Amino acid sequence: MLRTKVITALIAVPVLLLLLYLGSWWLFLPATALMLIGLQEFYRAMRLKGIHPLDAAGGACALGIMAATQFLAHAPEWRSGVITACVAGAVLLGMIGQFWRPEGSSVIANSGATVFGVVYVALLFSFFLRLRWVSLAEAGGVPADGFRDRTGALLLVMLAVWCQDGAAQIVGRLCGTWKPFPTVSPNKTIEGCAGGLLAAVVATLVFGATLHLNLGHLLGLGIVLGVLGQFGDLCKSMIKRELGIKDFGDVIPGHGGVLDRFDSLLFTMPVAYLYFRLFVLPM
Repeated sequence: MLRTKVITALIAVPVLLLLLYLGSWWLFLPATALMLIGLQEFYRAMRLKGIHPLDAAGGACALGIMAATQFLAHAPEWRSGVITACVAGAVLLGMIGQFWRPEGSSVIANSGATVFGVVYVALLFSFFLRLRWVSLAEAGGVPADGFRDRTGALLLVMLAVWCQDGAAQIVGRLCGTWKPFPTVSPNKTIEGCAGGLLAAVVATLVFGATLHLNLGHLLGLGIVLGVLGQFGDLCKSMIKRELGIKDFGDVIPGHGGVLDRFDSLLFTMPVAYLYFRLFVLPM
């Protein structure tokens, strides 16, 4: 398993760095594909509990959110309007589709799962594209349109979250004893959480220094990422335990499904984007 994870990382990381630098369609298409796979993983898991979300309606609204995020980035009013319309559309289509629901299934559960999938997967995942639009040159630390300017914000978040995840697992296995969430994640320990938080802060400070960002901003961001990343993992574990599954999928060798790999990022990317906009970059 570890060998598979390492091989996957050795292939995926260089590809990711290239796509982040190129941006545009080069990033939009694979990011959207990953989002749609994650959405299907969620909807497929719902069916294990006898819940029947509307795949087509949810997928169409999810595509609208991603497209608005990418192509209306320089028109925030239009972007917000289209994204709001897509979420509202998921509600309307989810309810209308219940006229033809399988006999005995729940109207609320079916339509609720459709909408929740759009928000939890598509809306939160769209901040992957939003962070790519964050220009760190605006903070005056790096040259405009260079590699750090184009990729720095997103890489900072991803690096911090994945360091937190790895450190939490290692510390938890080595010296973890106190398990505060036994019914949600039996292997999660306070010691592991503390180690993950520390790793996220250190990674943010170290990598953020190469971006010439303010130390106070980096410290605050590292704490936010270290805490929220673990909540994202716990929430994913809570959903999987409810559904009685080990992984959402197996599309990423050694890592499971898209939702298994991006669970923490779904929680951290929106808040990190807001943090950059409020505290790091000039308004």
